[in-house]
Amino acid sequence: MDINQHIWTKFHIKKRDTLPFFPWLEGASRQHLAELFAELGYKIGAEIGVRMGKYSSALLECNPNLSLICIDPWAPYGNVTQEKQDRYFHHCQKILSIYKTTLVKKTSMEALKDVQDGTLDFVYIDGLHDFDNVMRDIIEWSKKVRPGGIVSGHDYRQFFRYGIIPAVDTYTRVHNITQWYVTRDEAPSYFWVKQ
Repeated sequence: MDINQHIWTKFHIKKRDTLPFFPWLEGASRQHLAELFAELGYKIGAEIGVRMGKYSSALLECNPNLSLICIDPWAPYGNVTQEKQDRYFHHCQKILSIYKTTLVKKTSMEALKDVQDGTLDFVYIDGLHDFDNVMRDIIEWSKKVRPGGIVSGHDYRQFFRYGIIPAVDTYTRVHNITQWYVTRDEAPSYFWVKQ
């Protein structure tokens, strides 16, 4: 199966002159991305930045055969206290306990050594949003995805101190990724098939 062709059909992509490709499918969202992973038969994935496990739950509900590695330090940052992070972590434990999950309480860079290169069907990056951290996550976690798997992430949008758009744009340009996509939801997700 040609995965990019499947994406074009599912998301109603039409050829454009510029990247990224945007779906014409009304309301195309990261929920559709979760469905795509299930349709492609993906069995093992990782989510970087889990918080309360909302998207983890969506991924697992779409694909009951999925084993998901949920990586988040659940540590204080900015205005988010350790007490609040502890509540997030316990909520994750509770709602994800019925699925095949591994909760990894580490930063994304610390967790890299726990996952062999080329073993993931997909990664979904939603960690720290500044340019340097997004770029590091894309560079390092892309290595963990097998050829034919999908590299993806959240919040491809302009926002104060977000570096996601410039990091993703730079990575895809430098690595000559000629087919990549952005969903149309309020907080869009980006994704591409690893060659």
